[in-house]
Formats: sequence, C-alpha cells, structure tokens
Amino acid sequence: MRRFVMPDEDAWHMPKDWSGRVHPRRGGRWRPAIADPAGAEQRLRDLLATDKAAKQRASVLGRNAVFDTALLAAGERHLRTLDDDPIAAAVAALLLVYRNVPADGQGLVDGWVARAGLLFAVRAVVAANQICHTGELWTRASEGDTYEQGWRGDDLGATYAVARAVRRHLAVASDRDYREAESVLAGHRSFPAGRILASYLMPTRQDWVDEDCAAAAAWFDEPGREEWIQADHRTMSGILLLAASRTEHLEQLRGAIRSTLLGFEEPGDALTVLDGVGPAAVTFLAGEFYLELLYLHEWSGLNQPTRLNPDAARFVAGTPSDDAMRILVRDHLDEKPWRPGNLLKSGVLTRYPLRVLRVLAERDDAVSRDLFGAMVLTEPRWIPHLAEPGRARAEEIVANRGAGLGAGWATMLDQQDYYRGIDGADNVRRAVAALAAIPTEEAFGLVVDRVERQYFRPALLAAAKRDPQLALRALLTRATEPLVIELLRDHVLAYPQSLAALDDDGRARVHAIAGLPSPGPRGVVPPVLAGVLPQEPDLPEWLIPAKLAEVTVRDTGETLAAEAVHRLCVLLALSTITEPRPELIAARDICEPRQLGAFAWAVLEQWRAAEYSPKSGIALVSIAALGDDTTVADLVAVLPQWSSASARIRAAMDVLAAIGTDFALTQLHRLSRRASTAGLREHASQRLAGTAAARGLSPEQLADRIVPDLGLDADGRTILDYGPRRFTVDLDEQLQPWIAASDGRRLSRLPRPAATDDPVVAPAAYARFADLKKEVKQIGGDRIRAIEDAMVTGRRWSAAEFRALFLDHPLMWQLTHRLVWAASGERGTVSFRVAEDRTFADLHDQAWQLDDTASVAVPHPWHLGDDRAAWSEIFADYAIIQPFPQLGRELATPGEVDLATFAGMKVDARKLFVLTSKGWRFGDDHTSVLRDWPQTVEITYTPRYNWHDPDQPKTLTGVRGCDGLGPVAFCEVVRDLGYLTS
Repeated sequence: MRRFVMPDEDAWHMPKDWSGRVHPRRGGRWRPAIADPAGAEQRLRDLLATDKAAKQRASVLGRNAVFDTALLAAGERHLRTLDDDPIAAAVAALLLVYRNVPADGQGLVDGWVARAGLLFAVRAVVAANQICHTGELWTRASEGDTYEQGWRGDDLGATYAVARAVRRHLAVASDRDYREAESVLAGHRSFPAGRILASYLMPTRQDWVDEDCAAAAAWFDEPGREEWIQADHRTMSGILLLAASRTEHLEQLRGAIRSTLLGFEEPGDALTVLDGVGPAAVTFLAGEFYLELLYLHEWSGLNQPTRLNPDAARFVAGTPSDDAMRILVRDHLDEKPWRPGNLLKSGVLTRYPLRVLRVLAERDDAVSRDLFGAMVLTEPRWIPHLAEPGRARAEEIVANRGAGLGAGWATMLDQQDYYRGIDGADNVRRAVAALAAIPTEEAFGLVVDRVERQYFRPALLAAAKRDPQLALRALLTRATEPLVIELLRDHVLAYPQSLAALDDDGRARVHAIAGLPSPGPRGVVPPVLAGVLPQEPDLPEWLIPAKLAEVTVRDTGETLAAEAVHRLCVLLALSTITEPRPELIAARDICEPRQLGAFAWAVLEQWRAAEYSPKSGIALVSIAALGDDTTVADLVAVLPQWSSASARIRAAMDVLAAIGTDFALTQLHRLSRRASTAGLREHASQRLAGTAAARGLSPEQLADRIVPDLGLDADGRTILDYGPRRFTVDLDEQLQPWIAASDGRRLSRLPRPAATDDPVVAPAAYARFADLKKEVKQIGGDRIRAIEDAMVTGRRWSAAEFRALFLDHPLMWQLTHRLVWAASGERGTVSFRVAEDRTFADLHDQAWQLDDTASVAVPHPWHLGDDRAAWSEIFADYAIIQPFPQLGRELATPGEVDLATFAGMKVDARKLFVLTSKGWRFGDDHTSVLRDWPQTVEITYTPRYNWHDPDQPKTLTGVRGCDGLGPVAFCEVVRDLGYLTS
C-alpha cells in the first residue's frame, strides 16, 4: 500500500509565474524580487536612450495642448540629468511611462531608488499624482481636435504604473524608510485622489483603507467634469481593491469602483486581494461583480450565468478554503456546459482532499457521489479524518463495495452523445477516465459497455493495468460480443497472472471464450536482448507484446522468445526517435529486417487502437529504430488522418529523418513542400537540412541524391508481366506513365488481369503499376519543379554529378534528354543536348564530349541568346517535348515591360498560393508575396489573403524591388505577373 501522507490543507497553491504579478504588501505572502540596485541607475539611463522612450515622449508632446513651460523644462532636465527634484521626476514620469505598463514604471523607480533613495521615489509619485489632480502640466488647446479625457487617463495611468513600482519597494523597505514614507503619504491625504494613492501604497494603514473604502460609493456617483472621468478619484478608486484587507472592504467596494486602472484578465489583481483579505475573499472574487470587474469571467451569451474563466478557476483552486472548493465544484458540475475535466485537472483532489470530500458530501447529485465514492475507495485512510455525516457516508460506500457508483458519470457521458452537455473533448476524456478510475467491477462494466465510443478504450486499458484481476472479472462477465471477447483475449495476453484470481472453472471459461493460443516453442534470447538493465520502465498499458509480429534471428531462423520480445519493447521505451539504445542497433543487425519493420508497425497499430495515447512515444520510436521503406510508406499513408495533430506529424517527420533511407528522405522532402501548414513545412525543411548537413550537403544536393529509381530499367522503363501477356511502361515529358502492348500499340490504360493470365504474377503486376503511378506522381512533380528552379537560379553540378544524378538515373534520364544543358569550363560555355543513346550533341547536332572538369547547368533561355532559335528547331525536328518551358519561355526587359501597368489588375487569389510553391512566400501581413533574387522583390495586392476565404478576388497594387534586378530574375518576375493576371 502507498505511504499515506496528510497534505497541508491550509497551504496556498498558486501558479509560480503569478507571484511577479501581485501588488505586494509589507508582511504579505508574496515578497517581491527587487532588481540589483548596483546597475539600476545605468539601466534607467539606457532606458531613457531608447527609441521607445523617445517615441513615448514625442507622443505626449504631440497632444493638441498648451504645456506649462516651467514644468515641462523641469521634466526634460530630469530626463537628461536625473536630478534630485521630485517634481521634475514626476513630470519626467508623465513624459516617459505609457499608461498602465508596469515595466516602464519599474525601471524608472528602480533608478530613482538606487540614485536618491526610496523617499525620493515616494515624493515623486506623490508629485505626479498632485499634477494629475490639478492638471497643471497642460491645458487643452482652444482650437483643433482634442482628446482630453483620454490624455488625462494616460497621465493617471502613468502615475499608477509608477505607484505600482514604488509599492514593490515599500513592501521590502526598512522600518525607518517605511515610517518616513508613511509621513509623506499622510500629508498627501487632503483630497480623494491623494487618499486613494496613500491607501494603495500603504495598505497596512488599515484605518486609511477603512476610511477610503467607506467613501468609495459616494465617490463613484459624485458629479464631475466628463473630461476628467478617467483621471480623478471616480476612476482611481478602483485600486482601493488592491489595498483591501477585510471582507468588509470588499463589500463596500462592490458596485462602487471601476475597472479602468485594474488589469485586463489579470489574475495578479485577484491574488493581491487574496493576499490582503485571506481565503475569505474568494467568495467575493468569484461573484459576478468582481469576476466581471477583473475580466476573469467566462465570456458567454446573454442571460447566461457568470462563470469562472481558466485563470479564475486556477486561483479558486489554489485557495485553501471549503468555500473555494464549493465555488469550484458548483461552477464545473452544476452549470452547462459541464466541465468535469477542468475540475479533475485543477489538482484540488490531491491538494485539498479532505476539503473536497467535505464539499462533495454536502451535495446530492450523482456525479458528486461518484467522485466522493472513488476517493474513499481508492484511499480509505481519509475516512477517519472526515467529520459526520461525511464519515458515515464514506463508511457505507466501503461497506457495500461501491454499489451503484459510476451511474452519475455514465449518465452525464450518455447525455453528451445527444445534447453535447460537456464542454469540449478534454472534459469528455477526463470524465471517461474518472468513470474508469472507480475501483469497482460495476463501474468497470459501465466502461466496457461503452468501449466502442471515443476515449473509452484508452480509459479501460489504463484501469485494467491498475487492477488486472478486477478487469478480468468484469470482462468475463460481459464477454458475449466479439469486441469484448477480443478485449478479454488481449487482457489475458497482457496480464496472464490475473488468471490466478479465478478458480479452475473460471480459467477454463476464459480459455473457451477467448480462444487463447496454445504455448509454442520457447524461442531464443540473443545475448543483446538478455541480462539486467539498470532501469526498466513500465510499458504503456495499450502495448501487448504477445500480439506483436513474430521476429526471427537472421542466421538461424529461430523465433525470439517472449522475454526477448519484452526486452525489445523495454529498449524501445528507453529510446528516443533520434537516440536509440545501442542494444536496439545490435538487435537490428541480427534480426530479419522485414520482420522488424512489421513488428514496429504492429506497435503503431496497437497505439492507434488506443486512440494514440499521448503518454508514451514508443510507437514512433519503434518505427524510427526498426522501420524500413515499407513502414515509411505506411506511415506516410496515415499522415492525412493526423491533420489535426500537428505534434504527431512533427514527430513523424523526425521519424523519417531518423530512418534516413532515400525513400524516407524523399517523403520528408515532399512534406517540406506540401505539408498543410507553414509550420509543418518549416519543420520538415529543418529536418532535411540537418540530415543534409550531416552528409556535408545542401538540402538541394540531398534532394538530388534521394530520388528513387522506382524499379525502372536504365532507360526509365519497366515490364509488367501478366504471364501470357506483357506490357511496357514508359514515362512522358511530365513523368506520367503510359502503357504499350507487346506489339508496340499505345494503350489508354492498363488492362485488368483476365482469367487467361497468370493468377499470381498478373495481379502483382497490376498492383505494381498502381503503386508506380502514385510514386511517380509524388516524385515527378517535385523533380520537374526542382530542375526548373535550378534553371532560374543558375544552380550547377559537376560533370560527375551530372552523369550520376541525371544521365545514369532511370527516372531522371526521362527529363535529362528533353532539356538543353550548358557546360562551362576552361574553353568557355557550350550548350548541348543528350541524345537517345546517351551521347552528347552540340548546337550543330554534332557529337560532343563533356569535359570531366566542367560544370553543368540548365541554361535559362536568356543565356542562350541567338542560339535559342536553333535549339528550338532541333527539338522540333526530333519531336522532343520539354517537361517545362525552357526554349519557349517568355523573355522581357525593363525597356519592353513597364511593371507599373500591372497595378490595378485583377488576380485569382488561388494563383497567389500556387506562386508560393514556386519560390515565392507570403509577407507577414499577407498583403504581398516576396521572392529573393537575392534582392527581395515584392508583389503587393489588396485585400489581404485570407485562408478562410481563399477565393476572394485580389487587385495588384504594385511591384517593388526590381531596380537593378538581373535579366533572368526580371524575366521571371514578369512571367509570374503574367501568370497572376492571365
């Protein structure tokens, strides 16, 4: 039994990152971290020298207002010299700090304190508040537009940001500094705004806070100038909430303060109140007024109850009080849509178990009964610590072994099928897990009854792992349907020891129903899969090693024993996609590769049956460590089913990179161009770049080298053998397969196998052609685009690379002899073509030799000059059709085309997306496409491209960046503009 530890149920549990957002108070729970004073003054000087500071000052001085020249001069002087005049410092703050930005105020105050002491900072913020109150820094101009209300609010917001920083220093001040600050603030309490500031900065003066909270209601309704509504005590009184220390303060402020200065969706404000008032504040903060004041409520439709948003739920869940637990349970279980999963993952069941049990015992709904029962059955040692009537209720549940538990969860989940009463998939998933966590056969049976529905099978497997014997009894009771029989069989294979809980008749019944296999030969345990590991992790509950594909030792043909298979699974669990265990590598060397690939795929299939449980990455690790090109094809085939699981797709890309075969990398290269999102394409590109770098190549060079031959002969053809009939498959200029009969006739399609054909080889040949078409479709388009891009960008290959990657490659040969090439060497540049017999011919159709030291490129027609016409005539004579426009490509010069004429032309929006597969990319705001030549050219349009409305027509607005563009790049830009506007 687990060690029993009573948690501290009076402890606070707030997110660690919230502590820096609290407005700290002297003696409070959260002590602020103050920046090192040694460098504070220099940091302030650096801040004053930034463009941001200059822009903020210019923004203030740009108001249509008349500034007091003396005050403005003093503030400007302080920004230059950091003198010791607190009034000048106050004006500088109003010029420098943007409304309600704590970081701006913090840097300023840290510098003040380091240079002149805390009392100076207190006097400066008091002076800033006084200036805001009197409005003496500026008055509105008599003419022109004015935004006085907003500008006054900006000044008060700047003052508040500075005050917030001063409060942080006061929270950790020495007793002497604190007393001196108190004296200064006491003298500032002669008007409402001064009183509010003093109470905010010194919330320990409860008499001040009492007085001001009592006055807040009158201030709220007090008449005043509309221009000052954002700048006087009517708005400023909101920060009294952050000085509250008693529930009476919260009662007085409810309905009497505005949110203007308070944070938007800022849990730090709520935490500040809890710090001052204590746990009793939670009932106020979770009420409608304060939730909406702090924007911590769930945004919902009209006439809907005010509910906790996620941050509000987090601070309620971390507050040590029964009231907090009541609020949390009520919000998550009583209001639709229900959020039981959010309640379960809040952590309150483990942090405050007795508080939760007390609250659940007060309730009479079925789900609360299920939660209560599951807790006391799982940990009955809580029961003695419960008071009545909760203890009696718990003892009754234990005595009747949880009879009836689970009905509440089951009813809620059944309603989800029809009414969608539960809020979102995660809440449903956790509710299913909660039902499965009830340790009774009856509750487990409710899960079995619903196992065909989403989320139930993973929950069932997890529960079966926790108590295999209970699961066995429940499954055996319901083993009348094929699916449950399968679950029973899998369970016994996974937990054979659970059969010990049954008598002989029960075991015989299990064997009769489940049809368990008879034990076979023991098998062999190779040395690499033997011995003791320093650590052996638990395998995931969904993995059943006994069901995995058989693996044999390559040299002997012996099958791996069960313990060797288990060790193989453990090694996979200890590995990562990029770092397999050395023993796995050794096992891969001695076992049949095809069988290992099938073994790895069987692991993934079990993972898929368990709805891709996220707790273990063993399935994709198995593919990476043991997979081959067959599993690569299978993995790529399931990627479209994972379109909503980007993390899983990224992991699959990592797997392809880890496998590293040419076929795997070809698929990764295809994903880098065609994955559904820019993020996924970038991830694939990064993996390709990493693999290329490891081989000392660029990504483009790697892509050249991983083109598969697809089983074609040297001429890029293949024979499909039907037995009595044979067909030849050839590829056209677009690498599209076409069929020729044995007599040379070109067929429109491949005939299906007939009764007279060989029953074995004919279906295999027919399936081979189907696979070939799919593979060529994937690879061919990418290769054609890559060569066209090489022509545009001027990419070159060595003579040896040209021969290996193009001339001698069965697939690429089909493109090679349809293009004009150019070789550059010591004797200059010569254009040539490749004849059908793989010899080279020059412009005069004479035999020509490629120098081994030359470099080879696909010349852009601009580089061919006058030779283009001659080459076009030769290609026409030989009836050579090119895979993309080379000789017939459009050319243009700046003197012939005025790019400005394209402005105003209409564009089919989908063509913009097509351009992004041809070297262009969308700009950050999606109002342009850009390409680097290497200087960046930008084609702008309006309205912006919207993924949700890809057909929305666009209008070109201009082309930028073409000055000084090279002739090839200019031709290509004009060509792409013509495509867009055609």
